[in-house]
Amino acid sequence: MKKKKYSSRIGFRVAAGVMDVFGAAGAALAIVVLLLMLSSLFSWLRQDLTMTFADLTDNITDAVIVDNH
Repeated sequence: MKKKKYSSRIGFRVAAGVMDVFGAAGAALAIVVLLLMLSSLFSWLRQDLTMTFADLTDNITDAVIVDNH
């Protein structure tokens, strides 16, 4: 009788260990995906800011420089 309780506890421990492994793998995958998304966001932001400031620089240069032709 005691042996049956002990074997069922071992089964629950094994199942809990397997779920821990899947949970850790899932969390690692989620971290990698989020880091890739963050990298993509920074890449987009860098390109957007470069284009925005290029347009502002052109507008300021056109406003300041007066052609005498």
